[in-house]
Amino acid sequence: MKHRITLIAAAAALLLAAACSTQKQAPHAPATAATLTPEANAGAAQRFASMTAAYGMWNDVQMPVRASLRSPMSLSASGKITMVRDRLVHISMRLLGIELAVVSITPDSIHIYDKFHRYLVAESTAALTGGTGISFADIQSALLGRAFVPGHGPATAAMASGLSLSATGTSLEIAPAKAHAAYNWTMEASTLSDGRVALTAITVSAAGKTATCTYTPATKLTTAGAVASALNIKATIGSKKIDAGLTYTVDQAVWNTSPAISQPSTKGYKRLSATAFLKSGLTL
Repeated sequence: MKHRITLIAAAAALLLAAACSTQKQAPHAPATAATLTPEANAGAAQRFASMTAAYGMWNDVQMPVRASLRSPMSLSASGKITMVRDRLVHISMRLLGIELAVVSITPDSIHIYDKFHRYLVAESTAALTGGTGISFADIQSALLGRAFVPGHGPATAAMASGLSLSATGTSLEIAPAKAHAAYNWTMEASTLSDGRVALTAITVSAAGKTATCTYTPATKLTTAGAVASALNIKATIGSKKIDAGLTYTVDQAVWNTSPAISQPSTKGYKRLSATAFLKSGLTL
C-alpha cells in the first residue's frame, strides 16, 4: 500500500516534469466557427491560424483528472487539477477518497507533498525549466493541450513568422525557425473529423534523449475554447523509461470561478531532493 502511494506521488511529479521538457499573451475569445475550420486545401499558415483561433479566454479552471503510470510500474489514481492562469497549477490525487499526494507549481516554485509518508519536495521552477526557455505559461498550455512557443506562452497566428510550418495531408508540422542550442522541439497538429485543427503531439530532444507528449483533443470546444481530453507522455529519466498519462473529464470542467486553493501544512514533513524522491518512488 505505501509503495503504491509513493508511486502515485512520483507519477504526478513526473507528469508535470515531462510537461516542462514570460512573455504573456492577452487572452482572447475563440473565433467564429468559420475561421476554426480551414478549407481542405488550406496552407500551413492558415491551418496554424485556425488552430490558435480556438484558444479562448480563461482565468482559471478546475476539472477531474485521472493519472496513470504504465512504465516502469502500473498504477492509476483519480483527483482534481486546478489551474489559475499565469499563477498556479495544483493537482490533488486521491485513493478511496483520501488525499494522498499534491503537486503545486507556480512561476517561482514547485512543491510535491507525499501526504502518506509526509515527504516534501520543494524546488524552484527554474531548476525544472532551466536552460530550456520554457515559461510557466508554456507549462499551462502543454497541460491544456494547446500549442505554444517556448518562452512566449500560447501560440497565436502572429507567431507564425518565427516558426517553420509545413502541411502534408491532414498533418501540420510546427518547428522553430532557428534551432535552440541546447535542445530541439517540434509539434504536430492534425485536422479532425469536424474540420478543426488541433495539437496532437509535442516532441523534445536533448542530450541524445527524446520525450514525446501525445494528445487526444476534446471532441467539442469548451466555453474557453479548444483543450485536450487526454495526454500521454513517453520519456526517459535516468535509466527509467516513463510511460504516463493524464485523462481529463472535460465535460465537468468549471471555468472562471476564482477557486480557493489551500496548500498542505509542511509541519512534520521530511524534505527530500527531487532526485531522491523520484528515485525512491520509481524503485519501490
